Amino acid sequence: MASKIIVTGAVDGAFPAILEKTSKLHSKNSFSLAIILGDFFASPETASEEDAANISALIRGNIDVPLPTYFTLGRHPLPASVIEKLEQSDDELCPNLYFLGKRSTTKTSEGVRIVNLGGSLDPTITAGLSKEKYLPFHTEDDAKSLRGANAADILITTHWPSDVRKGSKIVLPDSVETPKGEQCAADLCAALRPRYHFSTSSDAFYEREPFFHLPTEKDPETRPITRFISLASTNNSSKQKSLYAFSIDPTASAPVTLPVGTTASPFITSQKRQRLPTQNDSYSRFSNTHQNGDHHRPYKRRRNDHHNRPPPPGPQD
Repeated sequence: MASKIIVTGAVDGAFPAILEKTSKLHSKNSFSLAIILGDFFASPETASEEDAANISALIRGNIDVPLPTYFTLGRHPLPASVIEKLEQSDDELCPNLYFLGKRSTTKTSEGVRIVNLGGSLDPTITAGLSKEKYLPFHTEDDAKSLRGANAADILITTHWPSDVRKGSKIVLPDSVETPKGEQCAADLCAALRPRYHFSTSSDAFYEREPFFHLPTEKDPETRPITRFISLASTNNSSKQKSLYAFSIDPTASAPVTLPVGTTASPFITSQKRQRLPTQNDSYSRFSNTHQNGDHHRPYKRRRNDHHNRPPPPGPQD
């Protein structure tokens, strides 16, 4: 059965207003879960007394989180009070609010597989897994370890994958430059072949045309499709899109016919690109993003040790 999910761009400390808005949308749409990308909290270096008061209220349960909500590690370190609470509560900050960690695999009770790589690549570490769970840096090996999940319905990375715009005709706003990408994020997307890949960009919304991955020896008749979507921060000055709602059925097979406008994967380098079937219509970035669905039972999070061992493999499609 399809699950309805709402995803939000970085809120940078403005979570009381965002959670209230999410609650109103949830009352009308009955989402199964919410994901908040990028930085959930304001940077500790610039946080105000109001920010500290909001965090305290959130931890005490005085701010309502209306549905199971997952937040990620962005570009800033987490506040000390948040780290203290997470260490005591197995990554549950307050009722319904869960920290995805720096590198993790999570499977919901309805079977939606989420793989997350938080923070920025640390160029000073050339090998090995990062040992500090809450600092906003990851290593090449952190990204490589997540390939053990084998597959994902949703992939989340703080940074764009390198070359994701290759072969795309979708343009960014004139005032926005393409965010600097990470090759390890591109390699992870190519390995997991997720249905959705979400990332963040502070001042722009970008939804690439869907792209297909090459068949494998194990499944030579299937070309899995990924949709890459980057959401603007909720406080962006140009009013770019910072919310995205969609439905996903983790049991559904890859489509036999490629959607209109689909391109080859931008991450195919040495392999021969396959020719697309004739497609006469233009791609619409807004197709199939808001679908009706039933409200299902609450989600249960599979706990992972993000530090001491690589995440466990996910189930096969």
